[in-house]
Amino acid sequence: MPTPTSLPSSTPPVPAAAPADLPSEKHRVVLGLLESEIKLPTWVAAVQAWRALETATGFQTSGKALPSRRRPSAVSWWINRARKTSQIPAGIDGDDDEREDFYAAVISWWLEVNPSWRKEGVEGADDWEMRGLKQEGDGNLDALPAGLNGLTSFMACLWWWYQIADVDEGTPAWRKLLSDVSWVLAEKTRAFAGKRAAPASSEEPLSKRARTQ
Repeated sequence: MPTPTSLPSSTPPVPAAAPADLPSEKHRVVLGLLESEIKLPTWVAAVQAWRALETATGFQTSGKALPSRRRPSAVSWWINRARKTSQIPAGIDGDDDEREDFYAAVISWWLEVNPSWRKEGVEGADDWEMRGLKQEGDGNLDALPAGLNGLTSFMACLWWWYQIADVDEGTPAWRKLLSDVSWVLAEKTRAFAGKRAAPASSEEPLSKRARTQ
């Protein structure tokens, strides 16, 4: 029986094409965290929205960051470990007081970093729980950057919150924050797609240019 022919040993193998949206190694670690444990449809949709934004913006591992003012210490704990741990950060799950302090800190940070047009009439956490932040208008969301230094931190906070609260459907405040973060992720993805499409749509058609020359 003839033996199959093979490429000469000097011929390098042809590498398989990598998916266009293949995340960075750091993003793969974060994605592994976000895709673990929580199976709620709303959470799964939020993770998909996060990945869509990261894909659209090129999986940034550096660049613009969220302001650190009012940032929960748990986020610093996570960053200092290169975001490579699935452990619950120290100091947020010791007792009920620590958990409540963490929930309050996450909400406070969310209110701090959002643009002023979204916070009209919202003076603090109580107002936020009753009214929420605006989800309409022409204001931009540039204050909420994508990337590991941006909205990814809020996804991590929401993951920790769900774990330590141990409520199957998530606490009411968790669900409210998840909904708002999901909206921001989707809006930023939509806006980014619009910016990329704008130059092409604004270019004068060739036929029109030919008539005017």
